[in-house]
Amino acid sequence: MLKNREKGENYMNRRHMFLMLAFAMAFLIVAGSVSAQNGPKTGTMLIHIYANPDVENADLDPSVGILDINDWPLSSTWINKWVKMPDKIALREYTEMGMMEFDLNNQEWPTGHSAAHGGYYDPNCPRCIAATHFRKAIAHLTDKDKIISDILKGYGYRLEVPLPPGLSQYVWPDLVPYEYSRDAAQAELAAGNFTLKSDGWYWHNFQTGEDEKLPPLKIYIRMDDPNRMTAGEYLVDELKAIGFPEDQLDVHITERTVCYQMVMVLYDYHIYTGGWSLGADPDNLYDLYHSYFYIGWGAPEVGWAPNYPGFCNHDYDSWAEKVKFAPDEESLLYACWNATKIFHEMEPIVSLWSSAAIKAYKVGWEGVVNFDGYGIDNYWTFLRMYKPGDDTIDYGFKSEPEELHVIASQWLWDWNVIGMVYDSLLGRNPYSLPTFEPILASDYSVGTWDMGGGKQGTEINFTIRTGVKWHDGVDFTADDVVFSFLFTKACGAGVAWNYALVKDLNTTFIAPDDPNKVVVRYNVISVFAVSWAGGVPIIPKHIWEARFPNWNTPDFNPAKVRAYHPWEVKMDKLVPGTTDEYLTEMIGTGPWIFPYGGWTTGESIKLYANSNYYLTQEEVDNFILDSFYTFKGDVSYKCISTDIGRISGIDVGLIRLHWSETGSGLCADINGDGVVDDLDLGTVEWNFGLVAG
Repeated sequence: MLKNREKGENYMNRRHMFLMLAFAMAFLIVAGSVSAQNGPKTGTMLIHIYANPDVENADLDPSVGILDINDWPLSSTWINKWVKMPDKIALREYTEMGMMEFDLNNQEWPTGHSAAHGGYYDPNCPRCIAATHFRKAIAHLTDKDKIISDILKGYGYRLEVPLPPGLSQYVWPDLVPYEYSRDAAQAELAAGNFTLKSDGWYWHNFQTGEDEKLPPLKIYIRMDDPNRMTAGEYLVDELKAIGFPEDQLDVHITERTVCYQMVMVLYDYHIYTGGWSLGADPDNLYDLYHSYFYIGWGAPEVGWAPNYPGFCNHDYDSWAEKVKFAPDEESLLYACWNATKIFHEMEPIVSLWSSAAIKAYKVGWEGVVNFDGYGIDNYWTFLRMYKPGDDTIDYGFKSEPEELHVIASQWLWDWNVIGMVYDSLLGRNPYSLPTFEPILASDYSVGTWDMGGGKQGTEINFTIRTGVKWHDGVDFTADDVVFSFLFTKACGAGVAWNYALVKDLNTTFIAPDDPNKVVVRYNVISVFAVSWAGGVPIIPKHIWEARFPNWNTPDFNPAKVRAYHPWEVKMDKLVPGTTDEYLTEMIGTGPWIFPYGGWTTGESIKLYANSNYYLTQEEVDNFILDSFYTFKGDVSYKCISTDIGRISGIDVGLIRLHWSETGSGLCADINGDGVVDDLDLGTVEWNFGLVAG
């Protein structure tokens, strides 16, 4: 699943909230000291808001000194400059779990079939067939290699389907890329009965015998991301090169908010320079492109829907469902191969690239965690990050949040804030994305339950962490968990951004024999069920039920939930540790607290560390060091307690020193199988050169 989108391009693709939880920090009373024992090590976070990444990075540059850490993969210009300044700027690379793409409107002629046949592709529909050829022509006009070499300067991985490099095993192995070729593009157009005349492109309608001139292609290009803007301009040049005249190209290089309105609310577009921050699982093949998330969601009337390209294909749906509800890894792999095969053959969007990404922070800050697939600005970093003498983390956002709505927010930057305020039951290990770690849950187990009629569903039993408090001092309980699941489902599609996590929920309840155990039951069997349940943002029942007392009755109107802005509602309670900062109803259990008036539009967002957070700084530090040892091979941490946080020749030497030792508790036995051997050496060699922060 996803957690948010930054385009919506994040989610955080919903779960991405869960994947990318920004774990937080504890409030410090004395500036620069590390006196607090719980929560973040730095007392305040000030998020600076920018219009594009170059303006942001100019404020991270040592010559300016405003920012401490950035949020967006660097362009080659900044990398080339800062790589020469290792004493001032730390660069950390990762392979992004994300995607940039040309989104194509499959419901609008000629990129789509004009909503024929109930919105679904029909192999007997001439316009459906022609639109498929048209989309393939766009794919052939997209010079991905040039984009990566000239725009990204090599810092990217070419994509053919919407799965990032970290999930490449799930891509149909015999896929043949649409290579850049104007001739091939024109051949596709000819195969679709498109012809070029003196005044532009036409389509021959054999049913009427007429040549129909194509409408102007409505192309929306995001101007806040220089890379996507240039890629979009390249495509426009290619369309001109094969004969599209100016009056058939309606190009808008414009702001994100304009793009959102035209593309994801009004659906009045043909091509859009989109992007997603994806989750760690391949089930986005279902969550983004199954027809339910267009037709079933109520698009286009309802406004935004996850499948805003409107790709509706019965054959694809069948395999996407097998992806989503795969009972085991073997079934999942086979379903993914078939789903990506159909996806590539239909080319509903043109997948472009995932970043070979690098982010940066100022040297002098300690405790930064380089989260696999997402980089340095994350939950764990913001719990551990500190610098003696500096009690404020200055963090840069390349774009402004739209709203801070834990139920309805859709954008990456919304969730980069929300994820620091609210927790979920589980999170991903920052050094091993397949590994779940307890957050608000202290433990969990997975099984099945009998639905009757010979059917089984997935059941997850969560033990709820005790001693946790909401930011307003109210005790967190299992009731809050049950309420969060049921309320999110009641809000439904079109309101609840995280609805996909609970769409197949049957019921959830507190176990009769244990008030700290919550049982979550789904109507399906799926390898992803733990991810769904573990990723639901947990909200305080005492706040939300007071606002919506009829939430579980037929009179409930979910639209009123969207209209509720808890971050703007002032409470008569102070932010702990302050004398003049008040809480809002944006109350979570997370490591950071949002104060009333904390968001100054166009400028900044201020957060305070939660000194009552349930994780101590020692627990967090030990968890990170143990995880880096276990998953990356930091043998020196266990064996000699020096050179910690990097995989170097020292770790290789220690493996050699302890080679063939057997027994339990061996410091060089990374995988814990009782012997120091090639498996341990392989872990170190694979991660050689990696640093924790």
